Amino acid sequence: MASSQDLHQYIHRAAVDAEGKRVGKISQVYLDEATGQPLWVLVETGLFGTRQSFAPIHGSRFDGALVVLAVTKDQVKDAPNIEKDEQLDASEQDALRQYYRDYLGTAAEGSSYEESQQARKLPAEEIKIPRPKP
Repeated sequence: MASSQDLHQYIHRAAVDAEGKRVGKISQVYLDEATGQPLWVLVETGLFGTRQSFAPIHGSRFDGALVVLAVTKDQVKDAPNIEKDEQLDASEQDALRQYYRDYLGTAAEGSSYEESQQARKLPAEEIKIPRPKP
């Protein structure tokens, strides 16, 4: 899973799948409200970036200027249609979790997903990275 230090690095990067197929451009990172952990990236897809789809941040990695997602371009394209908003409600979270269930990590890693009822977006200008504890 991406660390808090990596969050700002996702915004405005091109997202590709493991085969190198361009998925779109990442516009937002959504965090678990209960844990503060990153859950989803919002990807602008379509010919002119007119559609936006959620993809799990779990399993993603940086490859130069690109973000390689753990899911395929087709999976992102076919993901549940959820309106971009300040928060994802419980039913939207459930729809995304169900759709991407095989890509959210192990049960231990997924526990924060199950405990949280909402995720909130963090625009690039609002990302706050916690300082390490001494």
